[in-house]
Amino acid sequence: MKVFGLFLLCGIVWCRDVDRMDNIVAKEQLHHKGGHNADFDHDAFLGKDHADEFDHLSADESKARLSALLPKVDVNSDGEINLEELEQWVKAQILDYIHRDAKKAMPNDDTDKDGVVSWKEYVINTFGEQYLDLENLKDEDNDAYYVKYVARDKMRFDIADQDHDGNLNFEEFTGFLHPEEFPHMADVVIAETLEDMDEDEDGKISLVEYIGDFLDIDEDDDDEDDKEWVEEEKKSFQEVKDKNGDGYLDQEELKAWIVPMETDFSNEEAKHLIEKADDNKDGVLSFQEVVENFEVFVGSQATDYGRILHEEL
Repeated sequence: MKVFGLFLLCGIVWCRDVDRMDNIVAKEQLHHKGGHNADFDHDAFLGKDHADEFDHLSADESKARLSALLPKVDVNSDGEINLEELEQWVKAQILDYIHRDAKKAMPNDDTDKDGVVSWKEYVINTFGEQYLDLENLKDEDNDAYYVKYVARDKMRFDIADQDHDGNLNFEEFTGFLHPEEFPHMADVVIAETLEDMDEDEDGKISLVEYIGDFLDIDEDDDDEDDKEWVEEEKKSFQEVKDKNGDGYLDQEELKAWIVPMETDFSNEEAKHLIEKADDNKDGVLSFQEVVENFEVFVGSQATDYGRILHEEL
């Protein structure tokens, strides 16, 4: 029974860590590649879940449904979508997704159904009751590895608990699940990113740790995008991110990298979408331009499209 519990816990922890690293490193790679990833753009414009709902839409169906959605993006109703409107729309889709995600997750963790999640409820439901007493577990070899993840989540829980009452209400619970979207959770994002990337546990990130497996790309590799990204990231690490030039990223340098990237994501994605669909290069998108470039926004993987249309129209 204990073996199964540890296996399950490993799955929970590993999945969350992969999500965290994907969120930071994948965004960085996409930005340096110009963001040319259709599914990524669809997620940003339409929301992250329900990805399979419109897999088989024809081009005409996609265009018709996209046309029906555009007036919602065009806040000032001038028939064009400017950068600010698109940025706010992308940001709204992100916030909508994380709130719906929290809404689905909270009933599972709020076991006594009192509208808040206590630390005890979260630990028992996620890790098991034995992990409530960390001090007695630290010396047990089988549990030592997992204790650090409970401690890590405790730090995240305490920072998310803004009113310091020992419980997470819905908004606090949302910040706990998605710290990258909340400014007051920035220290959590930095600490967890450092822990995930700092393989030798020296409290800083080297170039090898920063780029990871990409650093070992074979010269004969045909993926020119990856090669180009590695070279750009080496230069970015050495000339931009490593501000004191010591060959490492410390916590302050990590903060200077990560926090603006998370904050500016909606703006960068909006700029990218306009760049890809603005045929006449006037800096705004007409409805016609959006529809004619529909694959930029929806394509065959119209993520969350049905829900948005159902709720908005």
